[in-house]
Amino acid sequence: MEIFGLYDDNGIKIRFRDNIYEIIYPNRIWSHYPDADKEILLDHLAYVTTIHLPIVFGEGKMLYNTGLPFFEPFFFKNLIMDFPSCAEVDDTKTSDLIRQFMNLKVQFEDIQVKFPQFDVQTDENSSVVALSFGKDSLLTYAVAQEIKLHPKIVYIVEPSMKYEEKHKTLLAEKFYNEFGVNLHKITHTVGQLHNYEYLNVAQTELGWGLQSTEYALEMLPLAYNYQTKYLLFGNEQSCGEYTYDKEGFINHPAYDQSHNWTVQISAMTQSLTNRNVCTVSLIEPLNDIAVMYVLQHRYPEIGKYEMSCFTETEAGRDSRWCQSCSVCGKMYLLLVATGFDPKHVGFTKNMLSREYNSYFSLFGGKKVHTYALTGLGYKEQLFAFYLASKRGNKSDLVLDFENSPLYEKAKEREEELYKIFFDIHKSITLPQDLFEKVSKIYKEEIESFEY
Repeated sequence: MEIFGLYDDNGIKIRFRDNIYEIIYPNRIWSHYPDADKEILLDHLAYVTTIHLPIVFGEGKMLYNTGLPFFEPFFFKNLIMDFPSCAEVDDTKTSDLIRQFMNLKVQFEDIQVKFPQFDVQTDENSSVVALSFGKDSLLTYAVAQEIKLHPKIVYIVEPSMKYEEKHKTLLAEKFYNEFGVNLHKITHTVGQLHNYEYLNVAQTELGWGLQSTEYALEMLPLAYNYQTKYLLFGNEQSCGEYTYDKEGFINHPAYDQSHNWTVQISAMTQSLTNRNVCTVSLIEPLNDIAVMYVLQHRYPEIGKYEMSCFTETEAGRDSRWCQSCSVCGKMYLLLVATGFDPKHVGFTKNMLSREYNSYFSLFGGKKVHTYALTGLGYKEQLFAFYLASKRGNKSDLVLDFENSPLYEKAKEREEELYKIFFDIHKSITLPQDLFEKVSKIYKEEIESFEY
């Protein structure tokens, strides 16, 4: 199996099995990036976007025309740590994936590692936000604005999300008209390399678990152009949650978003930029319920743009909420639990009707993401339904909750649950000065929360 990579005037191109996959930047961003750093970025992105392909196609050898990436061992760990999550979703075995990967032969044309030449001094009060219009990235943007990190925003287009670009382009236009903030779009057709339908293989999650790593590297040309100190990701507190798979391996639902890995991503971005660009999460101290409350209560003019659904099916063709998935179900519940009308962000159906119970693991629903099956995921739904009940919501599932032993269980644990979901947790990704600034905001908001 061969991978051929190059860069041109528009960005990076990767050839795999006679097809070309691209990472295309706004012209000024890419043209300003030094050629030496383009070479290094090519070596890293050619590998990290294709590292999983030999396992997907059952190949035992991989040949690259590019150089050995400085952070090859980091990518190795990132994929290994994602295997349990992939195995659970794909109904395979972690041990089999590890064996295949460990036995893989990888050869690079140039084994002399290139070292970065990044020589721009960055501004401590500047940042780039990976904006998906989900609640986490919107709150990250809003907080960055308030603490004067002067955020630029970038959207990396995932081609496998069928209608996502359509809806987010429309949101970006409205966002620009209201706030005068331009969205930098990076075309990312290499995303097809973890789209099993496009690759015509059996369903698999392999490749998705390196997404945050890919994105951080792809954002470096923007950081260089704008001389920004921080790359901001919306990884909230629960991103560190984990379970164990059927073989006993630790299983992170999204290892690339975990706080431990964010620290490693920051080590990469700092090393590639002469310690000038750090990767952090401003919302790491908060759990999901508090994220929703702070966003919609403190920044409603930004919160109204929320789109957390992947819109990857026909149900999402005409609306930014497909209202047919567990993500939509969770966001609807969190809005109700924190006292906001879901119509404010575009919902048109009541997703707490009984017909949607399969999207809630609390009621035995199976159409859920892995996080919902973790201990924290269970507690989150337990407390969110309790809050919805306390607010007098009379939807089917809320009434079912009230009439079940779950209500008494939540009531008995109310103090414990409140502390989990409305505490300001410690952070390992944030420098102390940023932690103090964001904690001040979060403290004000949490003290205002009533139910």
